[in-house]
Amino acid sequence: MSQDHTKILAMFVLGAGSFFIGMLPAWLSRRQQRNHPLLISVLLCFGAGVLLATSLIHMLPEVREKLPQYSEIVLCLGFFIVYAVDELVHFFCGEAIQHTHHQDNGAHTRISIPNYQATAPTESSAFASAPSTSCETQSLLPRPSPAPPGQAGGVQECLQRDEVANSRICHVSHAEPCEETLTGHLGLLCALSLHSLLEGLAIGIQDSASKVILLVGAVAAHKYVVGFCLGVELNANSRSTVRSHFFAILIFAFGSVAGIGIGMGLADLQSSWSVISIPILQGLAAGTLLYVTVCEVMPREKARWHQRRRSAGIAQFLAVIIGFIILTAINMFINE
Repeated sequence: MSQDHTKILAMFVLGAGSFFIGMLPAWLSRRQQRNHPLLISVLLCFGAGVLLATSLIHMLPEVREKLPQYSEIVLCLGFFIVYAVDELVHFFCGEAIQHTHHQDNGAHTRISIPNYQATAPTESSAFASAPSTSCETQSLLPRPSPAPPGQAGGVQECLQRDEVANSRICHVSHAEPCEETLTGHLGLLCALSLHSLLEGLAIGIQDSASKVILLVGAVAAHKYVVGFCLGVELNANSRSTVRSHFFAILIFAFGSVAGIGIGMGLADLQSSWSVISIPILQGLAAGTLLYVTVCEVMPREKARWHQRRRSAGIAQFLAVIIGFIILTAINMFINE
């Protein structure tokens, strides 16, 4: 088989394979997702571990090889770019005010939690921050229902004790981060598509069929895993439709195909731009994945299940670790 035929076959293997894997979560019905919400959350945390390893274990070392002095700076730059875009979208589109957080306990209000040394507040000031009160933290708690006149003091005292205990044990907000915004999903899609394009470019510039086959196997080993995790993340959004999921996965799958095609056209050209530009783009993509993982996916899933089930946090943690270990093992096998 000639070199060009091998690269065309690589386009089909990476493009069609990643598209099929990425569309699998979309074929699961919404009813099945509602019946197994914790399973979906665990899969999302598994994907977070995969993306974290992709950013720090797979992509960052490749950037460090080309830009040893600036690799971490480029990664942080990608992180802050997506951070800035996310905040600008909230500012100009007003999502910080208009969106709602879905909670099982109904309406919530923000209150201040006094410590043990502070004097007990009265019932009228229990849900307001007094200037003289020593506060440890703020938490989102449900409004108490009105109690009979004779029991108001006892109910209020119990609420205060629960609030203080909660402030000392719990260190995260119980409100889910804004899940209706699509900024995180767009950033995730752009970062993974750019990474796929650069990997395809590396395949397209190879000068022998054996090197192409070896590199295709290495790329496919982790691209399929990442593609499935991308599909799970896209499908978990309530605003996502089958059509939007289809086009998002199509863009992701087309990244490798386009990269191989561009690499075939540039194989015979001696250009110095790729020595600097490709590592920079790779580092920006790694920073984007890092932001989406630690600021979007993991905080959202942690807050969503924090009060519902005690074992959910352990299951999510194990899912992140397993996803991280799997992609790290794949990356170590590829390097060997």
